[in-house]
Amino acid sequence: MDHQSRGFLAETRIESPLRAAIFTSLGNVEVQDVPEPSAPKFDEALVRVAYVGLCGTDLELFHGSSNYLRTGRTSYPHHFGHEWVGVIDAPPTNPNGEHLRQGTVVSGSTMITCRSCEACRSGQNNLCSRLREVGLYQYAGAVAEYLTMPVHSLTVVDNALDAVPQPRHVLIEPLVTVLEGVAKIEPRVGSRILIIGAGTIGSLAAIVMSKYPVEVDLIDPNGAQQLANLGIARIYSSTSEVNALYDVVWECSGAQSATATLLRNLKPGGVGVLVGVPPADTTINVAEFALNGQQLIGIRHGVDHYITAAEFITKNSEMLDNLIDHVYTLADARQAFARLETIRERPKVVLHID
Repeated sequence: MDHQSRGFLAETRIESPLRAAIFTSLGNVEVQDVPEPSAPKFDEALVRVAYVGLCGTDLELFHGSSNYLRTGRTSYPHHFGHEWVGVIDAPPTNPNGEHLRQGTVVSGSTMITCRSCEACRSGQNNLCSRLREVGLYQYAGAVAEYLTMPVHSLTVVDNALDAVPQPRHVLIEPLVTVLEGVAKIEPRVGSRILIIGAGTIGSLAAIVMSKYPVEVDLIDPNGAQQLANLGIARIYSSTSEVNALYDVVWECSGAQSATATLLRNLKPGGVGVLVGVPPADTTINVAEFALNGQQLIGIRHGVDHYITAAEFITKNSEMLDNLIDHVYTLADARQAFARLETIRERPKVVLHID
């Protein structure tokens, strides 16, 4: 470490050793000492992480079934965590980051875009051809005491002098995917919408849809009690109970069987929104889609919706708090993954990086 870096780290009062949770091998997660972060570059900020949400993607990495592992984009040991909130510890020196003062509560995009490829230059940031993803591939995860992030990938959650990160803020990252789906379908007044799965994404989709003049039904075997006060028309416990046709079907479960449900319950001319990621061998009758004039839309994150998501979380804090199942300490990361594998009334398990 050079003299300049040592001076920077001394000023930010980082205490050694620093800790991070790592998938060391298939089915193993360990809290380890990690090196001090290097001094941020001109257009970066150093963030002290407060909370990290765990999701199905993390569970797939834990179990070794992740597509990122199968395709070689990552391997063990793997530093995970992509749903996070923290505070600015060392602001950037870039004038474009003047809004990021020390103590500002921030979240960050999972997708670190290059900002120079054809897709980025055309405004299609989520299709960046040189993408890196925090905690997934080519970028260290957020389950650590500190995280260095580019200024353009940070979103201010709260800049009040007494701002404090909250567990619900980890929901900003999954919410942006839902908002991308909303942008694609533009819900019409009176539309009938079916949501398959009331995990984090499905629950967030239901909460967002509750703000529109539409009718929402939901399929969830656990009863979706966390959504009881949203005014959902019907909550089905299984797909076999659903006999209606819908203008839009949101598939949020990632279950292979859900694609058949989507097709069976979609009106001619309707739109299927694929947010959940089913197994690679999942099949669907595309001929039927074509003959019925239906659309099938895949949602690849929502990198352009972080500001809107942060504002939505702030305005609907009570609703979002109701999605948090349990908050574990970093030292209890193994217990957190055990909890993630169980059936829960509320979908989101969170790590507190204390």
